[in-house]
Formats: sequence, C-alpha cells, structure tokens
Amino acid sequence: MTSAKRLHVSIIVGRSGHPQAVIDDLWKRAVGAIGHQAVQVTGTAVFVSDGGFAVSVPDDRLRVVPLLKQGVSRLDALLAAAAVKPGPVGIAGRLMRDNVESRRLARALARRADLQQAFRDSDVVVAADLTADRSVWQLRNRTAAGLAHGPIAMLHALRETVRQ
Repeated sequence: MTSAKRLHVSIIVGRSGHPQAVIDDLWKRAVGAIGHQAVQVTGTAVFVSDGGFAVSVPDDRLRVVPLLKQGVSRLDALLAAAAVKPGPVGIAGRLMRDNVESRRLARALARRADLQQAFRDSDVVVAADLTADRSVWQLRNRTAAGLAHGPIAMLHALRETVRQ
C-alpha cells in the first residue's frame, strides 16, 4: 500500500473587497486541480482584515489567518486622493498606494514567524493580488515552493509539483 503524497498550498490576499470570495475561489481551484489524484491537500490562507468581517473556513484542511490592517495615516489619505485623479497624478497615486500597501503587508508577514514557517514549508505559494506579490517574491531564496501570482499560475505550479 502506498501512502498519499502531501501538498501544502499557501494563499496571500492583500487588498480585496471580498477576501472570502478570493480565498474560496483559489482554494476550490487548487483542490479541483489535484483532487482526483492520490494527494492530501492542506492549506494556509492569509488576508488583510479591517476587523469588520470574518472569513469563514470553506474546508477543514484550510487554515485562515487574518492580519489586522493598520489605521489610516495621513499618507494613506493623500495617496487615496491622488489615486482617483485623472491622468499622470492618478497613475502615480495608484502606483505609490500599491507600493506602500505591499510593503506594509510584507512587513506584517515578516513579523509572524509561524506564517513564515508555513510559507517556507509550502509546496506552492500564491499571491492573490498586486499588494501580495512582494510578500510572495521575498520567499524566492527561502523556499523551494512554486511561487505564483493568480489562479492560472497557481494551477500550473500545482501541476508541476504533483508531477515531481
């Protein structure tokens, strides 16, 4: 009798109006992509929370961890105002806002040793949005996991991992 292969998928969600939908979608795609094979899938999902809502766990194999969002600073207010402007000012505002948010998320995740260990032990780590990309790509020299952005790249990384 052969033992089933174990596979751990980590999902990082930064800025999202609906983290529940994003986590559910990525998790269902991951399980669906490898569910028919003899593979035991577990996962960790991390999302930025403003404390106003909770994300329910869609599956007992998935651990969902909220990261509390920092309060709004003066810089955030300035970047939000610039981001809605038309033309070059709006473009620069959106780029700077994304940069600041991705740095904050990366710092928050770096402070959590338990999450860093879970990411390093994962077989695939997926960034669900632009603000999560920095956190995922900072793992590139710390893990052999497949690093991906979005559902299609995640599915490709999962298939490559299962083939090995």
